[in-house]
Amino acid sequence: MQINKKLQEYIENNIFPSYEKNDLGHNLDHIKYVIERSFKFIKENNLDVDYNMVYVIAAYHDIGHYIDAKNHEKVSAIMLLADDNLKQFFNEEQIRIMAEAVHDHRASLAKKGKRPRSIYGEIVSSADRNTLIEVPLKRTYAYRMEHSPGATLDEIIEESRQHIIDKFGKVGYAPDAMYFEDLDYKKFLEDIPALVENKEEFRRRFIEVNNISLDKKTEREKFLSSIYLIIKNENGEVLLQRRQGTKLWPGYLALPAGHIDEGENAYEAAIREAREELGIEIATNDIVDTFVANRKNKSLPPYYDVYFEISKYVGEIKIAEPEKCSELVWCSPFNLPDDMIDFEKEAMENNANGIKFSVTYADNEKKLVKTKK
Repeated sequence: MQINKKLQEYIENNIFPSYEKNDLGHNLDHIKYVIERSFKFIKENNLDVDYNMVYVIAAYHDIGHYIDAKNHEKVSAIMLLADDNLKQFFNEEQIRIMAEAVHDHRASLAKKGKRPRSIYGEIVSSADRNTLIEVPLKRTYAYRMEHSPGATLDEIIEESRQHIIDKFGKVGYAPDAMYFEDLDYKKFLEDIPALVENKEEFRRRFIEVNNISLDKKTEREKFLSSIYLIIKNENGEVLLQRRQGTKLWPGYLALPAGHIDEGENAYEAAIREAREELGIEIATNDIVDTFVANRKNKSLPPYYDVYFEISKYVGEIKIAEPEKCSELVWCSPFNLPDDMIDFEKEAMENNANGIKFSVTYADNEKKLVKTKK
């Protein structure tokens, strides 16, 4: 097995760095794991395939995850097709096959009763299957910490357990996505159902693997931070988003917002969220007003919310994350809609009255889910 050195240099220098943007389950360590397992399947099954093509497919298969996690296989395939540099190593037919294999790699394809369109898709899809029990425990925890920050530990553990059951249980779809004999994966599929069926043992392992502290004092002193963007049009109207696909306040109108990630400051978070949610670029010198609210929640840790009013931006506002936003609405700041998240309205009203630091309240038990009509 010999990978083209120039191709390998190109992938390592230009493709691998993109994985710094992905989450734990789709980072560079995972990509290298899939590459290694792909080559293992080729050798063990004496497959007549192009190692360079398999290498590129494995290197690209999760590259679009940070852009659109739910549809990352499609995004990743499009990114591969758009990479003109690959044309110096492969012909059009090879590039098409590689893009199809990237598109077909997800285990959920088997859930729909489909198989990858080529042996290349079968190789990388099989190699993409994890064989260590600790990995799904870490992935489910990381996902819920990002997407359900208000959930209790018990809720996080149970939702994670149910997800693993749906994927790896007796009627799960992941076992059907294996196209080659793999004793390590076979053992994993025997061990993981036994773990999730024992709630107490699953909880113990989940807490241990994720190094979760049960120190009540630590939990009591914990607080989180978010940023909010107040963007106005030429008529002075404020931009709001209709939330969807979220556990917290689905269906409600809200300002473009997001958590301040570890290692970020509030300005960096604002720039990132504007780009990720709206597809626009903003700069700190375009901020014309700033105020802060200490949000006290009935069932969540306290937050410090930083609000930025933006005077201008570069680009055209759009719904850049359709899985989280169903529509964009422009509203008068003096007549904000009833179905806007209440603590955001309260913070904006306090600022209008000259209060730059205020305390807001949120009753999460009432407004976690919008009441169905």
